Amino acid sequence: MLKQTSVLAAAVMLASQAMASGFKINEQSASGAGRAFAGSAAVANDASVVFFNPAGMSRLDRSQASFGFTYLDLEGSFEGVRTDPAGVSSTLAPSQQAPFGEAGTYNDGGDFMPNKVIPFGYFVHKLDDKAAVGLGIFAPFGTSTDYKQGSLAGGFADETQLSAIDIQPTFSYKLSETLSFGVGIDIVYAKGLLSKELDLVPLAAAYQLAGQGAQINPEDYRGYENKFEVAGDDVGYGWNFGLMWDITPATTFGFAYRSEVDFDLEGKSEFKQSEGVVAYSPDANAIVPADTNAAATFILNDQGQAGLWRADLTPATGSIAKQDSRVPLTGPRSATFSFAHRYNDRLQVLAGATWTDWSSFKYFDVIATGEGVIDDIAGLGENYVGHIVEKWHDTWSYSVGAEYALNQDWTLRTGYAFDASPVKDQHRTARVPDNDRQWLTAGATYNLNSNWSFDAAVAYLFIDKSKIDEYNYDLDDQQKGVDNLKGEYDVNALGISFQANYRL
Repeated sequence: MLKQTSVLAAAVMLASQAMASGFKINEQSASGAGRAFAGSAAVANDASVVFFNPAGMSRLDRSQASFGFTYLDLEGSFEGVRTDPAGVSSTLAPSQQAPFGEAGTYNDGGDFMPNKVIPFGYFVHKLDDKAAVGLGIFAPFGTSTDYKQGSLAGGFADETQLSAIDIQPTFSYKLSETLSFGVGIDIVYAKGLLSKELDLVPLAAAYQLAGQGAQINPEDYRGYENKFEVAGDDVGYGWNFGLMWDITPATTFGFAYRSEVDFDLEGKSEFKQSEGVVAYSPDANAIVPADTNAAATFILNDQGQAGLWRADLTPATGSIAKQDSRVPLTGPRSATFSFAHRYNDRLQVLAGATWTDWSSFKYFDVIATGEGVIDDIAGLGENYVGHIVEKWHDTWSYSVGAEYALNQDWTLRTGYAFDASPVKDQHRTARVPDNDRQWLTAGATYNLNSNWSFDAAVAYLFIDKSKIDEYNYDLDDQQKGVDNLKGEYDVNALGISFQANYRL
């Protein structure tokens, strides 16, 4: 029946929203955003190098701090059709012959991508001319979609929230005048929330039962009747390292690697309406308490009484208690290759490529870890409450950019990036309706004096429209039921970044 540490640290936690492909976040500095993050692992302009390549910390001329934020103006729309558990399309108009038509019942979900502010902060302390230590606080990944209540997509995804904060201590050492390395530890706190609306009694079934004499008002079952939600959190650990090598006095190569980070987001699964919950049972051809086990519905108990029973043969009551659950999730590993070439005293050109191991993200699973009936209602087996097939694939992103020193006070930047989506067309879901995107960016640095400088950047993302044809699946990844969401997504994004840098 159910398918399915500081003020800065707190701010980062609340604001996570992916603008890169998948649920990865690129918005870690304004100076990097101005050139579409091209060459970010091969330059050391400010303390944000803690994130992009810790090897660059030892190349900074003195201790310094960088802090700022990116404002994301996001817009998402959906046009499509829902098919309910009885196989009825949302385009079917009510009529005398088909009073169960639900045309006009559901909305399009509205603008399901809320705007976000993503802050970040970094500090680098030079120990001497060769060694430096640093600390970064930033959001490595996150995603947020929130459909209007009663949407076409609601039966597959209502709200999806994934937020993460990474506290990263790092160390860097200059091995020679041309080669430096850096290492870091990632301590990542992540929390997530998944919800969906529930159509436990399809309208067609309600009208059928009413026609057979059931004392019900079928219109009470128009649209969704309930909502499922699971929320949890966890702390995961990873590591990163990087190298910077001056191939020539004018050309630098940078390499940065980040390990994967594994989480078990542990929390509770729940029905928001938890008492008097009913569902349609095809086996009994009746509306019954939702915790009824179909296989045990009309067997006799040890007193020889017939009735509606749970899986443990206790009476079904329609009372659905919260159930301990977990959502396993892996933050992917990545490797970045960067080049920076100083053409002359004013112009520097940059390029880079990043590989991301998105194939580690195969499913959005919800697994029960404690006693309860929600996993029984789901009907998936093996204590699964939900099983969403994702099966993402590895991706490469590419970027090129340039920096031009206009004078001693101003540096101008521009860049272009292509960011491939890890989502396969056949497995695109309403939770993460991702697709390929291209970036066009521009930015500037203003040097106020020898201590203070400020960065600003703007980035516009051209995101391909994406089609969806989503079904529910069993644990063998075979289609389960006829529920379906079919249509097209249109997503747009604009990022505006600001950053302040203070050199001690």
